[in-house]
Amino acid sequence: MSKKFKFKSEKPKEKWRIFDCSEIGEQTKLAKAPHIELFGNKEITVEGCIGVFEYCDTYLKLKLPKGSLIVSGTNFDISAFEGTTITVKGNMSSLEFCV
Repeated sequence: MSKKFKFKSEKPKEKWRIFDCSEIGEQTKLAKAPHIELFGNKEITVEGCIGVFEYCDTYLKLKLPKGSLIVSGTNFDISAFEGTTITVKGNMSSLEFCV
């Protein structure tokens, strides 16, 4: 019979924070979660967006109060970005939340 291998990490358990939300304005501090509306796979509106990390024709990464939202697809066009609301048009194939 073989002995079961047990591995114990010597590092203390840590909780990693991707974003520090201490610099966010009062308006976004009040929002607990972003409000997202999808219109088929052709348009997305996100209320509570703090900024845009990356943007190209096929990839969009938005900064949210707690994490980020990654949108993949084709033919992306930011049609509006006012305050904390962004509207993106294009052919979306996937949405991914990173918290």
